Amino acid sequence: MWLKSSKKSIVRLLLTGLIVVTSLSLFPNTSSAASFSFTISPPFAGSLVSSSLVTKTSTSTPYVSPSHSATPTHYFLSPQRGSSTQATGLVTNISTAGRRNLSYLSGYGGTNQRYCLSAYPSNTSFVRYSVSGTWAP
Repeated sequence: MWLKSSKKSIVRLLLTGLIVVTSLSLFPNTSSAASFSFTISPPFAGSLVSSSLVTKTSTSTPYVSPSHSATPTHYFLSPQRGSSTQATGLVTNISTAGRRNLSYLSGYGGTNQRYCLSAYPSNTSFVRYSVSGTWAP
């Protein structure tokens, strides 16, 4: 009788472990943060820079978290590198470090869609500068 009880406990433990592992793989809680490092050079026309495309894998809030910058910068997510097409609204005039949440525009934001982080200087007159940080779609 003790042996049957012990076998049941082992089976329950294994089934519980299997459920936990399956749940973690089916329901990831956040998209992985990606890093970026941009060098933005004048002139203003043509100064838009973009990261590589990243697939959105969860329903978490998109964000950008840049380092400080001497030049204020606008950020947004786009479905295409080097494009001014916005998948999110702009976060504008950012020159200090810290996380800023982005908001998807209508028609964007679904999981398994690909986005890149795009940035350009807030001012039309600027000198070459660099900014880096993390972001997630």
